Amino acid sequence: MATSCLATVHAEIAAVPQNEAGYVLTPLNIWIAAALTLGPIPLGLIGGIKGLALAISLYSRSPPAAALAGLIGIGCGFASLVVLVSFQHALASRFLRWRANRAFTGRLEPLVRPDDPDAEFVDFLPRSHWGYKMLEPAIDIGFFKIEHRRRELLFEGDLKRYRIPFESVTACQVEDFTVGREQWEVERRSVTVLTFGTSTGPREVPLVCRQLDFTPRGAAERRAQADDLCNRILTALNGHV
Repeated sequence: MATSCLATVHAEIAAVPQNEAGYVLTPLNIWIAAALTLGPIPLGLIGGIKGLALAISLYSRSPPAAALAGLIGIGCGFASLVVLVSFQHALASRFLRWRANRAFTGRLEPLVRPDDPDAEFVDFLPRSHWGYKMLEPAIDIGFFKIEHRRRELLFEGDLKRYRIPFESVTACQVEDFTVGREQWEVERRSVTVLTFGTSTGPREVPLVCRQLDFTPRGAAERRAQADDLCNRILTALNGHV
């Protein structure tokens, strides 16, 4: 899933005007997103502990009620684990998209508008952050669009703007990495890496589509989402809509 032609034109990278930039990935927003991501852990622990404690207190008086309380406690713990593994980023991503919508709507000349139906909410995840456990590994976040009519790939970020003509793209492929030292399948991440030419040399943009739907999203689903974005980019580059 790659193309290796030499760039014939250059992509343009520009900083977002200072008065319009830096409203999404602020320390406060990052902490709120982290709380929304990790929220199932304390909720599951509290529910599980309370359910088991109630089961112990009821056991001598009413074994059936104790059994029910114990099952509810175990269910709370199991449910929090399922949510943490499969849906953990949905609430955080929706919160950050809401902040981006509010911030970007007031911009004077955005490359991609938040209300564009073809815009995709993505992270800019630099290669230097791959594999590390971080509160927020992305260095930029925003909206990506394949502009077929003008033959451009556009990214309107919290900090920077990218205008990437199709002719400047030299490669597009999906790469995987594992978070930390963990070897479990659930910890594998997939990134769509777009390489292109600029006036100062080759650059790359590693993109990760944010989880916005409340559907299970493990390693296989993340890989499929990255493959889909990469395939749509390659299809556009090859002249097919």
